[in-house]
Amino acid sequence: MALEREYDVVVIGSGPAGGVVAPKCRSAGRTVALVESRQFGGTCPNRGCNPKKVLVAAAEIIHRTQSMREKGIWGAVTIDWPELMRFKKSFTDPVSENKRNSFQNAGIDVYQGEARFLDEHSIRANEHVLTGKHLVVASGMITRKLNIEGEHLLVDSEGFLELEQLPDSIIFIGGGYIALEFAHIAALAGAKVTILEMKNTVLPGFDQDMVRLLVEASKEMGIEIHTNVQVQSLSREDDLVKVYGGSGGQTEFQASLVVNAAGRIPDVGPLKLEQGHIEASPQGIAVNEYLQSISNDSVYAAGDVAASPFPLTPVAAMEGGIVAENILRGNTVKADYAGVPQVVFTIPPLASTGMLEDQARELGIVYESRFYETSSWFSSRRIGLKYSGAKVLIAKHSRRILGAHLFGHNADEVINIFSMAIRGNLTAHNLERMLWTYPSSTYEINYML
Repeated sequence: MALEREYDVVVIGSGPAGGVVAPKCRSAGRTVALVESRQFGGTCPNRGCNPKKVLVAAAEIIHRTQSMREKGIWGAVTIDWPELMRFKKSFTDPVSENKRNSFQNAGIDVYQGEARFLDEHSIRANEHVLTGKHLVVASGMITRKLNIEGEHLLVDSEGFLELEQLPDSIIFIGGGYIALEFAHIAALAGAKVTILEMKNTVLPGFDQDMVRLLVEASKEMGIEIHTNVQVQSLSREDDLVKVYGGSGGQTEFQASLVVNAAGRIPDVGPLKLEQGHIEASPQGIAVNEYLQSISNDSVYAAGDVAASPFPLTPVAAMEGGIVAENILRGNTVKADYAGVPQVVFTIPPLASTGMLEDQARELGIVYESRFYETSSWFSSRRIGLKYSGAKVLIAKHSRRILGAHLFGHNADEVINIFSMAIRGNLTAHNLERMLWTYPSSTYEINYML
């Protein structure tokens, strides 16, 4: 017999979006239920961004040592993969229980299980039927299946992050940020790495001058990058997995491990959205400017599961806050996606915010593009960095910052200055008047404008 409960707000998913909505609504006096099918806290702290950055830190040390050879640094440094995995788990293992306790201590009723809609206002989670005045879907994303023969031979990004031993050779299918980030980690840890991308470039959504520098840096690490390769099938032969790609699957690659890094899709399959009259597309749940479902006004969506433009953790948290405000006070707050910073945590990182040149041209904006290869600049040269660059787009007449694209040491930090400039409508003149620490990566903003 189903156990029925009624709430003001029912939240599906406990990641950065749901993890903001639920406490905000509860602290405002609403009754709140939170349903989670996996670890509390969602992908990022358990099986995504955070553990990845732990591995990146180790790979950065290897890269820095290699870059400074014959510049005063000698001797080999290697990664002990099992020990690194144990260190990584010191970050991830406590997350779910700590998050769950935090929600419960805030007075939120927590349910562990897979949610599915029963009607426009109710969901079922195991034996519980939960009805809400408002329901929030914040279930995140999952790995996109390739639907090819031999798919069972693949591991996904989560599987890579749980490897007890690092294989001697790895193929990454896909050329997005997950593939590039993990490829750099694996290569610097000693694996032979190959990337297979179906398009004619990796990272097609980023500035291609920066991508070119990243590709050159990747190849110098020993990473092989093959573009225009459509993977057709996989098979196992002894200890190796064979990947067949190209026209008719006639091109063959092989490695000890093959990772599906071909992208992620909204995790809506188990939800039975149609029973809740919730419209969705392959991009996610269709929402209006208030992040409210366009087909069921009792439902909101936030984070990667919503059909909004940036599947990123800070954006998910922002959207969670917006949804909470709109539930509590009526639809009054709209999402602002201007100047969202994005980072590919390769070594060094590639970072971007604002417009690409193609986007500025399509909008008819007259702009100046300031592009520099910066390996001779102090912040790169002092650490032996061979490939780095910067590009800033500035509106011709207003001098407003339109976009910034960086590849190099501390790019993941410096990009936040440009993001702030875009979101605050600052001009190049405003940035030029700032005082930055010297010598530093931030100070070199002066040379980019």
